[in-house]
Amino acid sequence: MDQPGRLERSQRDQDMRSDESSWNDQKSNSTPYVLIALGLTFVGFGAAVSITAEELVPFFVFMFPASVLLALGLSRLQQQRRKAVSPRVSKERELLSAMRNNSGSITPAEAAMETSLTVSEADKTLSELAAGGHLQVESSEGTLVYRLPGRRALEREG
Repeated sequence: MDQPGRLERSQRDQDMRSDESSWNDQKSNSTPYVLIALGLTFVGFGAAVSITAEELVPFFVFMFPASVLLALGLSRLQQQRRKAVSPRVSKERELLSAMRNNSGSITPAEAAMETSLTVSEADKTLSELAAGGHLQVESSEGTLVYRLPGRRALEREG
């Protein structure tokens, strides 16, 4: 009788953690833009103060934090862009490496066993590579087998 209550609590806790992590992801995605905006604000404020005071000293005082904030913001923005690109590339690389280790051919189920991908992720990525002309698709006993182009000819010769 106590199991349904535990399952509901567990599910509720999991949902809360998921919501919290997605909020943290959104927060970290906006951090570079906030830093860049603050840096530009310091530049503008420094320029306004130095024009009003008719001296360059206040401008240089505000330029140090402005340059630090701008550099941090641009650096984090570049890191985010790198992270956004790399998962796709690493999936393909992982699959192609598994294919090479498997005599140049693989099924989605074999790919899931030999890589960190799920069967559906492997199937989707393999299908995309085949649609782009990077792999050949054959059916063997009702199962789709993906092959590297030219691999079959090499196997026949060898």
